[in-house]
Amino acid sequence: MGKKSISLILLLYISLPLTLFAISDQEKDFKILTSDFHKIEEEAFEKKAFAFIKKYPSSNYIPDAKLMLALKTSDCELAAERYRYVAYQFPSYKDSDLALLRLCQILDLQSKWKELEIHSKNGIKKYSSGRYGINFYLMHIQSLIMMEDYGNAKKEALHITELSHDIETLSRALLLLSEIERKTYGNSRAYVYSLREIITGFDKSQIYPSALFCLASFYEGVREFDKSYSAYSDIVKLFPESPEADLSLQKIERLKLKNPKIVSYLPSDESIKKTSVIDIKPEQQIDEENEGNFFAISIGPFNKKKDSESITRILKNYPTHNIIQTATGYYIIMGNFTDTDGAMNTKIRLAQEHGINGTLVKISKNNGKTYIYGD
Repeated sequence: MGKKSISLILLLYISLPLTLFAISDQEKDFKILTSDFHKIEEEAFEKKAFAFIKKYPSSNYIPDAKLMLALKTSDCELAAERYRYVAYQFPSYKDSDLALLRLCQILDLQSKWKELEIHSKNGIKKYSSGRYGINFYLMHIQSLIMMEDYGNAKKEALHITELSHDIETLSRALLLLSEIERKTYGNSRAYVYSLREIITGFDKSQIYPSALFCLASFYEGVREFDKSYSAYSDIVKLFPESPEADLSLQKIERLKLKNPKIVSYLPSDESIKKTSVIDIKPEQQIDEENEGNFFAISIGPFNKKKDSESITRILKNYPTHNIIQTATGYYIIMGNFTDTDGAMNTKIRLAQEHGINGTLVKISKNNGKTYIYGD
């Protein structure tokens, strides 16, 4: 290239407007806003963020400003509203997945399970292969468990075990599967076995103290107080900063009244075999005025506890009723009749007044256990 050509290029370069190389006012203001996000209080930042949005309504930085507003917001309801706006109004924005994740986390904290189910499902649909994909799966499973949709919750949890080999992800999925087992079949053999597998196979995972706490609670429920006390004590000793440690300390104080001893508590194959295949306990204890047998009306099954609860609201003028859980669902057990005539009259009344087809059952008590026999 000749000297003449080089001189021409330099002349063109010098002639270009300086504004092409200078930082625009918009970029300067956004840089200041980003810096203020880490420096100033919520109220002051809000004023600056809204001023930026008003000044540059068409800016490409609007999603960033909106997300920073949400991140800075201390009010949960308002924060959720702002995260929702960013997630759904700017679907192509690089951090829309983060906005949706934060929305789901707030819904989880607020126990808004139906909303969590909807938004976490959207997260799976849009971002399953992204950086927060597993988080959306885990929160979706949690929402399904809390809504008592155990079948779909189990499918989702098993799907995670096929998707990932990460120790933290696998351990969380397995703990959710164990919780589904407990919700479905109670303190069953499979439940205890699953806890042992998590405790022995994932002792380096963050979920370990949670699994240990579940095992301690199991022992407490079956009145093996030495093992329960020992497991709670290990949580406090090994994981003093964990949330489970605070809960364990409360449990330990109550168990001290039973003079417990420190023992080995990891379930053996033999002890697991002694555990019931299904161990469903009544949601409420059946009120038995009679020590022997008596009769009652069974209404159900219902797939979800809340469905059975909605029926109990119309039974105010009927004999006492309780909700029990079995392997096939939830049942309402109503009445405490000494003979079949009284139970049959109530069954007929239910059919005539409410169109409810109850079943006559016999209830007996033996060695502290309650048995229910259908007709």
